[in-house]
Amino acid sequence: MPEPQPVAGCDVCAALAVQRTAARAVGDKSKMIDCNVEMRRHPHPKRGRG
Repeated sequence: MPEPQPVAGCDVCAALAVQRTAARAVGDKSKMIDCNVEMRRHPHPKRGRG
């Protein structure tokens, strides 16, 4: 499964992407997976609604 990409303009996604990169740099695969799961589950408003 490909890694999720941060949603543009979302500070939570951006922070998770930074954490994931840091975890990758030290070989912490558990933290990388945790960041990916949280990014996938993080809610975003649907475009075109409101």
